[in-house]
Amino acid sequence: MPRCTAGAIGPTRMRAFRRNPARAMCPRREPDEDGDTDAVRESRSIIFYAWAGLAVQSVLTAAVIAFVLAGAAYQRSAIDQLRGKIQAIQVVNLAMVGDFLDAQRAIAGYQATGEAGLLQGYDAERGEFTEGLAELSRLAWPALRGGLLAEGRTAQATFRADGQALAAPHGSVTAARSYGRAQSTASTFTGQADVLRRRLAEEGEALAAQSERTLGVGLGWTAAILAIGLMLPVIAVAVGLRWVSGPLHDVTTMVRRRALGDMQARAAPGGPADVRELATSINFLADESDRIQYGERERARLQAEVRQASIRIREHLRAEAIIREAVTAIHEHLPVDFVWVGVVTGERLALAKGDSGSRDEAADPIGHLPPNAIGWIRDIYRHRSSYRVQDLDAAQAEEIPAEIRKILLSQGATALLLTPFGAGQELLGCLTLLRTGAGQPWTQPEIEAVESLAGDIGRGLEHARLYEGEERLVAELEMLGSAKASFLASASHDLRTPLTSIIGYVELLADQEAGPILPAQAKMLDGVDRNARRLKTMIEDMLTISKIELGAFTSRLQSLDLARLLPPAADVIRPSAGAGGLSFEVSCPDQPVMIDGDPEQLDRLLVNLLSNAVKYTPRGGSVALTLNSAADAAVLSVADTGIGIPEEDQNALFTRFFRASNAVEAAIPGSGLGLSIVRTIVANHHGELSIKSGRDQGTTVTVRIPLDNATEPALAG
Repeated sequence: MPRCTAGAIGPTRMRAFRRNPARAMCPRREPDEDGDTDAVRESRSIIFYAWAGLAVQSVLTAAVIAFVLAGAAYQRSAIDQLRGKIQAIQVVNLAMVGDFLDAQRAIAGYQATGEAGLLQGYDAERGEFTEGLAELSRLAWPALRGGLLAEGRTAQATFRADGQALAAPHGSVTAARSYGRAQSTASTFTGQADVLRRRLAEEGEALAAQSERTLGVGLGWTAAILAIGLMLPVIAVAVGLRWVSGPLHDVTTMVRRRALGDMQARAAPGGPADVRELATSINFLADESDRIQYGERERARLQAEVRQASIRIREHLRAEAIIREAVTAIHEHLPVDFVWVGVVTGERLALAKGDSGSRDEAADPIGHLPPNAIGWIRDIYRHRSSYRVQDLDAAQAEEIPAEIRKILLSQGATALLLTPFGAGQELLGCLTLLRTGAGQPWTQPEIEAVESLAGDIGRGLEHARLYEGEERLVAELEMLGSAKASFLASASHDLRTPLTSIIGYVELLADQEAGPILPAQAKMLDGVDRNARRLKTMIEDMLTISKIELGAFTSRLQSLDLARLLPPAADVIRPSAGAGGLSFEVSCPDQPVMIDGDPEQLDRLLVNLLSNAVKYTPRGGSVALTLNSAADAAVLSVADTGIGIPEEDQNALFTRFFRASNAVEAAIPGSGLGLSIVRTIVANHHGELSIKSGRDQGTTVTVRIPLDNATEPALAG
């Protein structure tokens, strides 16, 4: 049987291989022109030889059984003959002799006594003798009948002599002579009977010996046939196993070699047909495995290169740079001769900017696509696939518009690959790749690599579009923010001047500079003063925020004693704490705590923190202001037993205009700007700000500012 070789297979042959791999690789050969099929007859399978061996074993077993049954039948026949005839003859002969002797004794008794009753016994015994003789003649075979006839004649002579003695007068000489002849012939009869008995015994022994010989021969032949019947299958199995095990050993050795890395190992078909088919199928699977492994290695290589290209593509935020990077990556990693990148403009495709792989306009297939081609490309993109033509001279290429096909052929192109790209369901463009070399079809790993790269191009262009939009929005927001900050700064400045006058006149009225006032009027003036100051604080916070946004909020740092700033700030807050029923404690060291700071901003920081603590602490609570120095920093803390800050709100505490949810629920007034300003002041002093709080657990704000390291004023912020 010729060895089959694995090669390229088409879809039809692949389906045949799934049904019967060996038949797909080694098709059945037809008879030659002379009709001779001996030269091409396939070897039988292991199953065929197993059934053939079973049939031979069955025939041998049946022969042994038949031989044993025949021997047993013959043995049984001999035994039946021995027991049936010889024994019956012996029994009849003995009975007949007994009857004869009884008859002679009866006649002898009559002679002696003359008793007539003995004659009746004589007659009866003589009759039984006659019947026995007839039965013996019937049973005897021809070789015995001569002796039986002689014995019968002797017995008849004896009975005639007895009859003559009975006919003569009792006690006469004639009777005596007749009795003497009868006794003589009776002795002769007895001798003949003994000869017959001995002959029957010899015949019985001969039949027994013959039976033994037959049994021995039967057992010998049975043993021989059984030995042959047992040895032949063993020999056949040994030969068959050697015939099968050799090719199977070659196959297993080939599989082990491949498992150890010898990818060139192949099995030589041999043995029965199914073992040959096994070897051929394993060889085919080995070829397919090598092909698949090569494809996987190629796919892995291309995917790794695509990932590197994707990283480079993601580094760009401009569409032109993304397209240029993609075209460069395609030329570097794929054997491609021409690359065009088309982008969707309205309802048409146009050659993309940055496509360094394009040629002149006359050789641009993108610009010659018909208007309805965009819908066809959208259908391809919707299925996330590619359109490929392996041979532009084949029938499939007739689907391409004639003008585009003419352009492609003018470039010497032989294979076309068109892969669309986009973002989500939106088509953004397509890649058009050409090859000019013959016999260079697009492989599946190459198509997957191009499709993966197309996906990265789509995402990159979408990010570029979003980035450009964000740039425009950021520019607009910056303009709006600058305008808002300028407006707030101007409005705050314009509002602060009249508020300062209002607060000054309220103080003059409260001091009764314009005359005495009534208690009710004093209470009204106190409300006006309190709300005017509150409005002034809010305006100052807004003005500060505007300065921060405009970058005009700077700190003039100078060496100062932070401990000296605490009492004035505490004096400002103490009336509010007392009015709210709060205990207020201030703790600061006796020795100076020197830092580089802006006294006005630090005073504002203290007032903001203390006012928040007093504002959000219910009646009966406490507020503590503490200052100490640790290592290389001054540590300032403001602790209260107020409503605290929910954990979910703490991440947004420093956002402008943000207020904690429990403060909003309790309708506690505030602008939400204090902590944002505090954080900016701390940052301008190169310090750290931390807050520890929880709902209904109070709040502790800690500020760490570096201790004094310089003696000259400096600007910060």
